[in-house]
Amino acid sequence: MVRKVGKIRDVARETGLSIATISRVMNGAQNVSPKTRERVLLASKQLDYLPNPAARTLSTNKSKTIAAIIPTIENSVYAKYIAAIEQTLAERGYSLVMAISNADPDQEFAAAGKLLGMGAEAFILSGAAHSKDLIDLFERREVPFVFTSVWDPDSRKPNIGYDNFALARGAVEFLAAKGHRDIAVIHGPLCESDRTRARREGALAGGGAGTRLEFYETELSVAGGKQAARKALDAHKVCSALLCFSDVQALGAYFAFSEANVRIPDDISVMGFDNLDWSEHVSPALTTINLPARKMGRAVADQLMDLLDDGIPIRPLQLEGAIIERGSVRNVNS
Repeated sequence: MVRKVGKIRDVARETGLSIATISRVMNGAQNVSPKTRERVLLASKQLDYLPNPAARTLSTNKSKTIAAIIPTIENSVYAKYIAAIEQTLAERGYSLVMAISNADPDQEFAAAGKLLGMGAEAFILSGAAHSKDLIDLFERREVPFVFTSVWDPDSRKPNIGYDNFALARGAVEFLAAKGHRDIAVIHGPLCESDRTRARREGALAGGGAGTRLEFYETELSVAGGKQAARKALDAHKVCSALLCFSDVQALGAYFAFSEANVRIPDDISVMGFDNLDWSEHVSPALTTINLPARKMGRAVADQLMDLLDDGIPIRPLQLEGAIIERGSVRNVNS
């Protein structure tokens, strides 16, 4: 026999509390004592009661749902970021809904419409380059949004992230300080990402006199990195260092160099960008730039919930990245 699912009135009867109190607990209200909250949650578990999201939205005009639109799920840096957002939201009774834009403005706009229809109260967006129609949609409906993975102190839109220009400039300066003067740079499609464009500009700024940079644009994947690394070898045999704007592209370069019997770092140094979980486990361990993906996810989730719950304005926040030096970059000065 199938067990009957409990209703809110069953929880009220079991605990001796009012339906209004049960509702406050299930909606995450703060004005409930810990003892009362414990009673309600225990009874809800025993009775197999879960609140109806649609009913809650109708009664409170709040869905406690935040949306994130990201370009792809194929890059694991997004996995860390999304996991941090979801965990932080769940701690305060919020839910995350998500869509993939494939870096296409039309897909992003269509996804935003669907997510609004699902009751999304706020949006997390990757980068700061979005269609005017999308921003107009949010502003007309007074739906809050935050740009992430970028930092622009002069922007009128809220942004929480890191300075891609400065990080890429620092990477090239790091390689130059190790004696590398001929550096190949592998990056993803410039047309798809303002973060990639900022990194390219930063790399150029970090080059300086006596440093030659050669850029290779490819898809953001292991296969793309492998293909571009092969081109770099064929086109410029004396290149001493390879900087990849993504760890996944750096992994492709590892494969390409292994097949060509090119040793890292003896014959060529390799540097990545992201500090993905596996980067310290490849051989040699990858020197890379740590991006604060988890910290960024927690920060954007907390700030949006503070805004929705208490009206606290979103505060622009710059997060710091850092070079993680391992074994894949050789000091050619010594």
